[in-house]
Amino acid sequence: MYFPYLRGKQFELLALKELVVNNKISNKVVPVIEPLKPSSTLANTLEVFVENELGVVVISNPSVGNFLLEYQKDDKEGFRTRYEELLDSSSILFGINLGNSEGLDRLNLKKFQDKIVTICTDTESIHLHSELIGSNAYYNLIKDNKEFSREITYNKVMLEDKFNLQKRNADYCKIPDELFSSDHIFYKSEGYLGFADYSITGSDYTEGGFAPYAIAIHIVYFDSNKKLRIKHFTSDSNDDYTDPAGKFYEAISKLVDCPELQNINTDGLNELRACFNKKKYPGLGSVKKMAIKHHLELMNTFLINEEN
Repeated sequence: MYFPYLRGKQFELLALKELVVNNKISNKVVPVIEPLKPSSTLANTLEVFVENELGVVVISNPSVGNFLLEYQKDDKEGFRTRYEELLDSSSILFGINLGNSEGLDRLNLKKFQDKIVTICTDTESIHLHSELIGSNAYYNLIKDNKEFSREITYNKVMLEDKFNLQKRNADYCKIPDELFSSDHIFYKSEGYLGFADYSITGSDYTEGGFAPYAIAIHIVYFDSNKKLRIKHFTSDSNDDYTDPAGKFYEAISKLVDCPELQNINTDGLNELRACFNKKKYPGLGSVKKMAIKHHLELMNTFLINEEN
């Protein structure tokens, strides 16, 4: 099973919603959402998972964003009612970030004890697993490291940041193609129930966005050995932040001509190709949404084919 860890930004949530609505992911893919704010997009996304009886993990004590603060405001009463009803569904698993002490003491662990998912990537928080959770977790997302696996020994899912983040988008020009991951090949033989990563966004979180000097499109694909590699399609005119549409066209032109992607037809990849054909610049958020959709659909297809 694959557990893509995504922050609850609008375009990440829309990527998940569209994948479910269009029947492009199955129970082989269980997204982990760290909500940033109590929005209708978040509620609508969770709702389609519930309606389609697909599993999704929601982090109850997010470490980024303002979810917990805004959640308590008077004008969020309607959201709270809807959200709490959704959390009661068997499709929604109760995620706990053991590395974030904020809100841990307020969690209703007893209520959700049969569907707890822990996230533990900090060695200093390993002790909290035995103190708070014991042997009750449905899944445990941990780093692939002996310090974690020695003490958290059951229902393990390896969580690693596979995205090689660069300081500037222009830096991807130097690494147009690189290995992304082989966890999907070896996770079972290494004693894990599943594998997890942060898709093509990486684990670093930044608030808001800015106009970049370069535009980079990150697309994963399988090589002949079934290892997952990633292509970085980067614009050429990167001296200033003017003409983002032109920069996008430079990057997308390289994507549509890439031989390794010619026979791949995921929704996300086809949406990017359509932008090229229509000479349409959809905006950076939509580009990221399409790349995430491509990654998750590709992994879903791989896992289904491996089982058959």
